[in-house]
Amino acid sequence: MFQKACKKIEQSLYGIMAHSVVSRVGDKSNINFTTGTGFMVDNGYIVTAAHLVHIESNIKGPTQQVFEVINATEIGNQTEKATLIAEDIGRDIALLRIDNPRNEKTVTLEGSRVSRGESCGFLGFPLSGVVFLPDGKRNFGLTERFQSAYISNYNKFPNIRGEMMDFYEIDALMYGGSSGCPGFIANSKVFGMQVASVMQKGKDGQIGERVAISLVIPSRDIIHFIKLNKK
Repeated sequence: MFQKACKKIEQSLYGIMAHSVVSRVGDKSNINFTTGTGFMVDNGYIVTAAHLVHIESNIKGPTQQVFEVINATEIGNQTEKATLIAEDIGRDIALLRIDNPRNEKTVTLEGSRVSRGESCGFLGFPLSGVVFLPDGKRNFGLTERFQSAYISNYNKFPNIRGEMMDFYEIDALMYGGSSGCPGFIANSKVFGMQVASVMQKGKDGQIGERVAISLVIPSRDIIHFIKLNKK
């Protein structure tokens, strides 16, 4: 059902690696890496989850210093440098830009609300990471994965500021590290971006295990963000 859609989305899909030197001891540096997924929405402009562009993925902390990206069709080749253009921590959306992109393929964003019960897919690089090799070089470990689910609801959840925002609820628990993955329907249109999972509170009021509900930012919010921030 999603084979053709996956091939089309893949052309606009990017692995993202952000890093910063967080401390130095003598000639040794302690570097923090965050990795995730993004997708090109216009020539050179890549949308991803805002928390991924921060050190330790802590959206309240400082942003990373360096951003490297690689298109899904070019994995194994040299990464491209990107610049953080803007972010909205309330919506958990960030916009990166490649000045001279090797790829010009973009996704099509769905501006209308998608109905409950619609089958949907997600494509990206969850469970990715950075591995240091014996020769001192680093390997950006990317494995492209497809995940499927159904849209179960369109509901309001509090953002980091406590503001109630609209999200799609997806009836599946996504792989860890799925933030930034585009969600799309069978016609290849992207209806949103995966950013979080619902956390269930235990009896003591503390955050407990994740439940099988994932949250997706609607594309109409992404469209609005792009219009405000694309230079």
